[in-house]
Formats: sequence, structure tokens, C-alpha cells
Amino acid sequence: MSGALLRLSSVNAFYGPLHALKAVSLHVDEGEIVALLGANGAGKSSTLNVICGLLQPRSGEVVLDGTSLAGRPPEQIVEAGITQVPEGRQIFTDLSVADNLLLGAYQRLRRGDKKAVAADVERMCEMFPILRERRDLPADTLSGGEQQMLAIARALMAQPRLLLLDEPSMGLAPLLVKEIMTTILRLRKHGTTVLLVEQNARAALDIADRGYVLETGRIVLEGTAEELLRDREVRRAYLGKDYEEV
Repeated sequence: MSGALLRLSSVNAFYGPLHALKAVSLHVDEGEIVALLGANGAGKSSTLNVICGLLQPRSGEVVLDGTSLAGRPPEQIVEAGITQVPEGRQIFTDLSVADNLLLGAYQRLRRGDKKAVAADVERMCEMFPILRERRDLPADTLSGGEQQMLAIARALMAQPRLLLLDEPSMGLAPLLVKEIMTTILRLRKHGTTVLLVEQNARAALDIADRGYVLETGRIVLEGTAEELLRDREVRRAYLGKDYEEV
């Protein structure tokens, strides 16, 4: 690991009067997969929204590779090297698979990088063969797992250094969850750093290097994936009775 690519320091964020994030501090090192765990409403998506510029913190710092992201709009944060795969995928179902991929490279196309973008479309089709098979079909013809792969591929079209994944296993059958997690490991091997938000703690910690646990807007636990898997409170809250005694 070559040091922190992303660092949040004492971040406080609000939705109106609601104190969503309370002095949140975390870091993601270059080349890591870091899991961010927690129940619904714990602040996981709010953390991603702060990183992406969709929610401006009231205090604290968000720093990417030594440079503050304070006050930057989302499009500039994408340019800086961060993209998010949102919860629920949010692909454009009435557009073709190929057009969804091109939308992920919107800013690159505006700069005139057409040849490089076309090459990356081919690279995504090699990484996710189902996308090649369906590239000219409307995205709503894809299954839930295939749509998740398209959402990840669309985010990769921006050539991010850091990929934020918000609940990628949501609504998927166990076999597809395993396939998505294997894909995330493959992305790391190709040089993409990942911050993974998941309620499926077991699946996330099985592939992560480290993790954080959020409760009501605060980081309450952190450690290596192995440490969190052994932690009694994590097992009780997130892994179920099968993992009560390990």
C-alpha cells in the first residue's frame, strides 16, 4: 500500500436539522478494498454523498491524494478521480447498454477523447462479456445482476482512481452476489481502489482488506476484515446466529 488515497477527518454533515454524520474519520489507501458497514440509516450513503460532493460537510475535511475536495461540485470530483455506483444501480433503462457506457465517459467525450473512450467500451465488454452480447439492446432487458455489472462498467468509463460502491449486492441472489464480489476483487487487481458500502457484512468482509462500522452517523468500530469478522458485536449485529460462536 502506498498511502492514503482518500481521507475523511472529523466530518460533520447535516440534512437540514438532521445530524447525519458525526465527526466521521476514515481513510482508504491506494489499492485497498475498504468496507463501510452499518444498518439502514447509519450514515453509509451520506458518507459517500459527502465524498462525491452531493452533500457538503458543515465541518471537517475530505482529501483526495493530498488535495482538499472542499466546495467542489460533483463533476469536478469525478474529474479528480472518484466515481460512484449508486444504490439501486440507476442505469438508464430506455437507453442501450452501449449508450449507458458512453454516458459514464461524458466528460471525457466533451474533451474529445473519442478514440480512447471507444477502446474503453471494448475493454468493458471484455471484462463483462454479457454487455457485449447485449450492447445494442435497451438496458431494461438485463437481469438485476447484469444491470449491476453495467452500472459498475459505466462508472469505470470515467477512469476513476477510487470507485465507490453503494450496496452492490442489494436484491441479488447469493450466486450473483458472489459474482459481483469476485468482480470487485478483479477491479482491484487492475488498479482500482474501492470503498464498498454494504449491509451484507459477510460478503463485504470476505473480500475487503479493512472495514469501518457506522451507527447513527458515527464510526463505532474499525479494523482489518479479519478483526471485524471475529468481533462479537459485528457477528451479533451483522452476521447472524450462524456466526455467534466462532
